[in-house]
Formats: sequence, structure tokens, C-alpha cells
Amino acid sequence: MCPNATLLVDCLCAISEGTITFDGFRESAGIRGVTVANEILKFLLERGIGKRPSKALLSFSSTDRLKTSILAVSLGADVIKISQYLSWKNFERFASEILLNCGFRTMNNVRFTKPRAEIDIVATRSQLVLSIDCKHWANNGRSGLFAHTRKQIQRTERLLSSPFEFRKAVPLLLTIYPNFQPYYSNLVPIVDINKFRSFVNEIEFNMDKVLCISRG
Repeated sequence: MCPNATLLVDCLCAISEGTITFDGFRESAGIRGVTVANEILKFLLERGIGKRPSKALLSFSSTDRLKTSILAVSLGADVIKISQYLSWKNFERFASEILLNCGFRTMNNVRFTKPRAEIDIVATRSQLVLSIDCKHWANNGRSGLFAHTRKQIQRTERLLSSPFEFRKAVPLLLTIYPNFQPYYSNLVPIVDINKFRSFVNEIEFNMDKVLCISRG
């Protein structure tokens, strides 16, 4: 049985590091039927998600929720709804997985010193470099986003002056907050996670709309 994407999303709140009873899993996921719950667990276990030492007991690792999220997306689940079940760190990993599936190479948590700064994700595909700040909040207001874009521009300038030898890069903010279209502040795109895949796949055709910073 291949469960529908909605059922997998419902399971996310029941999947966390540690052990849980079978009945506790069903209750947390809101699954009434024993047969349905068993089929979903079988589906997950066959894909390396979770362990079942006995019929009554389950255990999950720290990465199982993220793996289930990626699996749910592959089945067509709502990306924004999934993101709301992820911690900020898992949100970054989730974004990295989307980039990897789109043909990018990624580096996470690129840090600088004097002064200290950090870029959540640096993604490269051919000559394209994205400098991404992941914002795991619902809505920070446009004035707040404006301040965040200025900081991301500064971080991207630091990236281009670093030993990585990138020649140019596009700063970008990624957020859970749903926008009807990608919104631009300081020419920096602010993209919600639901549109992220299509945005990065099409960005080469929209370079005239975004700020691309060149190495000094």
C-alpha cells in the first residue's frame, strides 16, 4: 500500500526522536483504523524510517521526521503544511534536499569571523550561486523582511570576499510565509517554501529581476 500524501503529513506530529507506543502513534496521527496505521508503518519501515521492536512499540531517530517530510513531498503533499512540523534546523535541511533534487550542490551553515556571520545555505549549479537565509517564521512583516534582506546582502558580500572564489552570487530569503508571487526587497527575492522548487529551477531566466552581487 502506498499511503496518500495527506496521511503521511498527519503522521509527522507522531514522529519524533525516541519511543512511542503503537496506540500513541495512532492517536497523535489521528488514525482511527488499526489496519491503516499498520500499512503506513510498513510503508515507512520499508523505506528506512523508524523501527518496530514489537507490535506495541515504535522508535524513531532524529532524522525520521525529515525523511518522512521529503517522502510526503514526493507524493505531492503541501510543502507549507509540512514545513510547519519542522524545526528551524530541519527546515534548512528540507530546503537543502529540494536544492539537491534540483541539481544544486549545497553547503550548510557557512560561517565567517571578525565579525561573526553565517549563511544558512550556499547552493551552486554550474555558474549560479545562491546565498540563502532560511526564515522559519510565519510572517515578520515587510519592514522586518527589508532589514533581513539588507543583512543577507552583507553576508553575500562576505561570501564573495572569502576563499571560496565565487565570482558572483544571488542573495535570497526563504520563508514559510505564503506569498502569491515571489516578493522582492532590495531586489532580493523572498520566496516561500511552496514555490521554492519552481523558483530555483527558473531563476536563470529571471536574472534581470534579482540582485546579483559580483566579486569586488
